[in-house]
Amino acid sequence: MPGTQLQNGHYRISRFLNAGGFGITYVARDSLNRDVVLKECFVEAFCRREATAVLPRSDNARPHLQRALASFGEEARILSMMNHPNIVRIHQLFAENGTSYMALDYVNGHDLVEIVDQEKGMLTPGQIVRMAERLISALSHIHDRGLIHCDVSPDNIRVTPAGEPVLIDLGSARHVVDGVVQQHSGFSLVTDGYSPPELYQTNGVCAAQIDIYSLAASLYYAITGRAPLDGETRLRAVIADRPDPLLTLAGAVPGYPPGFLATIDKAMAVEPDERFTTAKAWLRAMATPPVAPAKPLRQQLLPAASVQVPEAGDRNVVLMRRATLTPEAEQPEPAPKAIYSGI
Repeated sequence: MPGTQLQNGHYRISRFLNAGGFGITYVARDSLNRDVVLKECFVEAFCRREATAVLPRSDNARPHLQRALASFGEEARILSMMNHPNIVRIHQLFAENGTSYMALDYVNGHDLVEIVDQEKGMLTPGQIVRMAERLISALSHIHDRGLIHCDVSPDNIRVTPAGEPVLIDLGSARHVVDGVVQQHSGFSLVTDGYSPPELYQTNGVCAAQIDIYSLAASLYYAITGRAPLDGETRLRAVIADRPDPLLTLAGAVPGYPPGFLATIDKAMAVEPDERFTTAKAWLRAMATPPVAPAKPLRQQLLPAASVQVPEAGDRNVVLMRRATLTPEAEQPEPAPKAIYSGI
């Protein structure tokens, strides 16, 4: 409840913030009068509360609670390895009330779900491009430390009033040892729309391309306002030799730099090998605009007498009549959207 003190009065609960399948978050004040987020390990499926104490629901649930606490501690250790402005920072991990707590930076603003679905604000194409650069850089920071995030999604991306994105949850992250992703000791989720097709397979390969797909899917959602089609449906279509049912972004959404949307389409390819192999490769592709193709041309035919018709068996290339070429009319620039402002 508000007013509850933890860690010998170092933290005082201000208000409830959110509850998920694996924990509860609160806004609290620390002893320096700063707002922080306290994340409490509380898995409702096998936890119960008596006053402030967290207890297993039954003897059978006890090992599950211990597993959750171990996973919670691992998340804290992973966060302690991070030093990036777009990844939430951890201050402390401590045990109390029969469970564990993390003290984290309080990131003012809203997550992408609140911004898009609840219309807390709007993001311009320029802001989304900047957001993409920051978050891809954050993924590169995670991967460089031998980790895969494994749960990038719009509700794990918080955006400050200035438009700065922050990854706030590494609870499903996994270690990579000698190029092999280690079995996760805690809990993991498949999130329809944001998990890549290989996570729907029993023996799917877990690699950096998982995070690349999930981030691209989250950006797709920010751009279109709709969650992408789930990876399992896309995979079944490709296996059945049908076209990929996901609508691509390139050429369909105005206002973005040349080639930017095509990188998102590539990052969301059904086959992992067709995506960017690393976050750094994605950043390089964004920084290198594609060579502009020739503008669409309209052809005016010349008289038929100018056409050279080959004789039978002639292997020479026939030079067809040249056309008078006229560029198509330029399209007007789209009006900019309103800039996101946090509440």
